[in-house]
Amino acid sequence: MSVSLKTLFYQLFIDPILSRLHGSVLDGVTRMDRVLDIACGTGALALALAEKAVHVTGIDLDEPGIAAANRSARKRGHDNVLFEVRDASDLSCYGDNSFDVAVTSMAIHQFDADLAVKILSEMKRIAYRVIIVDYNHHMPKGWGRRVAWGIERMAGGDHYRNFRIYMDKGGMHHFAREAGIRVKSEVMRGGGVFVVVKG
Repeated sequence: MSVSLKTLFYQLFIDPILSRLHGSVLDGVTRMDRVLDIACGTGALALALAEKAVHVTGIDLDEPGIAAANRSARKRGHDNVLFEVRDASDLSCYGDNSFDVAVTSMAIHQFDADLAVKILSEMKRIAYRVIIVDYNHHMPKGWGRRVAWGIERMAGGDHYRNFRIYMDKGGMHHFAREAGIRVKSEVMRGGGVFVVVKG
């Protein structure tokens, strides 16, 4: 089966960088938890979660990414993880509190502001706890900030526009508040470039 260039790029470059953030997410998950990973990409975080949680479901609209995630799950022998092509903007297929934890990593800044709030609101509805990893609004000056802004600028188009709106509105705290999520804890990672919010 062929692998898309986007999927290969994520597996070779993005997933290894983001893997450093996974520990903070794993800390918020227990062995009895049922977890939903929203916008799971190639499944790197979901597969790490599957090492700990009783069951993990990963969803994303990117079919090649989901195919790669399923291949990785088979290769690792995980039978407690399910990857599906699903739209994060419509989680109506899941009932209230269907999951113990809903997580999303580096996705909220990519969405239109109204859609981001809708997704976070749905995460709150379908899970008892939420864990969100994204850019920290108050990035310290330095190379990390320059790299983050450079990557987003290179993505261009709606992606960059949505990132700028995310930052202009105050980052994750604004979106969590709009979605009715009470932030219980947060931790900075990557020299303050990223934030892990638990609610």
